[in-house]
Amino acid sequence: MARSVAEYTLSRACDYLSAMGVELTREVTLRALSLVEAGLASEQEDPLEFVMTRIHDHFALQNPDLPTTAPPITRSSMSFKS
Repeated sequence: MARSVAEYTLSRACDYLSAMGVELTREVTLRALSLVEAGLASEQEDPLEFVMTRIHDHFALQNPDLPTTAPPITRSSMSFKS
């Protein structure tokens, strides 16, 4: 069964919020739904693009702490004695 644009957009927004650590309460889902509604009312952009570019403005999302890519470089001495 094909999903509508609204269902698809709300699903993507909720998946994104959940992945960012936001608990999907009734209030959070309603705020996401109102953002999707605004995206559908805006005829200049794709609703999904509209929602995903504005989702950080409507929710307090924190950037996740990423692990370092390599250990810190420290100076050491390799003594080659014979």
